[in-house]
Amino acid sequence: MASEPGQGTETDKKVLTVGLFKYVPIEEGLLYPLGKTIPESSVYPAWTLEQASSQGTYYGIPQMVCMDTLFYRKEDSAVARVQTMQQLYEAIGPRKTQALLPDRDEGVIADFSLNNEMKYYNILQDHTGEVVPVQAMGDVQEDAMQYLKELYAMTGTATGRYDDGNEFTRAEWFAQGHGRALYAYPEAMSAIVRLGQGNDTDVKAISSCEHPNVATAYVDYVSISSRIPANKVGPAKKLVALLTSKPFMLAALKPASKEDVPQYLLAARQDVMQELAVSDPNYQKLYRHLYRAKSWHVMAGTKNFAAWEAKVGPDIERDLKK
Repeated sequence: MASEPGQGTETDKKVLTVGLFKYVPIEEGLLYPLGKTIPESSVYPAWTLEQASSQGTYYGIPQMVCMDTLFYRKEDSAVARVQTMQQLYEAIGPRKTQALLPDRDEGVIADFSLNNEMKYYNILQDHTGEVVPVQAMGDVQEDAMQYLKELYAMTGTATGRYDDGNEFTRAEWFAQGHGRALYAYPEAMSAIVRLGQGNDTDVKAISSCEHPNVATAYVDYVSISSRIPANKVGPAKKLVALLTSKPFMLAALKPASKEDVPQYLLAARQDVMQELAVSDPNYQKLYRHLYRAKSWHVMAGTKNFAAWEAKVGPDIERDLKK
């Protein structure tokens, strides 16, 4: 799963989510310039490269992608037709009960146990269709907040707030027959397949706002710290090339044996995703319906993002509980 904005380790290699990638590490000189081109750039979808460069110079190579994903049962034709959060709400509506485990015919299982500011910001970025300018962030906007409130209503308080420290608990609930849909990251597919429901489950990306063809994705990039000693630059560049190479990515993402269930993480490299799709029918679904399905734009923020999160967090939590 993609890390959240601003996370990463500062070693000779630096893996960062694009959340603050272009707006802090590059602008403030924290990353070593990789050059005007990157190896095998043609294997990366154009949208994954948009935030990797500044003024014609690359500072990172895409490695992983991630996005909010709707899992649903193949026989549910109404959910299969939805393209936006509003349409999903019209198809499913608010929870009929407030039990922890929803019935099979009600609700969307989603996680509201932490970082709902990021969920709201996803909506805000989808709504504007671009990086949200500082002046457009400000206080919580009711029109954007409404989509988050609809998802929360479809989930219910007990289900949304539940936290047992297991990121796959909700996927397991869905695979066990609870809820009409699951709103989670692509790797939730691993729990669904492990519990024998892969063939009966389909996936799609939906816009978190009103624009059906636009959605936000997360991208992890491999970069080099600008503080690297000069004699380490050569080995660091070789490490960056290795960590983003097709053989490395396939080795990292394929299960150790045919009996094992894949993690169902998504590589940024299209050739890696194509090979995984050929070898695994559930990877094929993820590739077709997520990786290529939308006009993606990359989650990106501004250098004061953390301060903004802290400011709006209490308002978002208050609005969700109304």
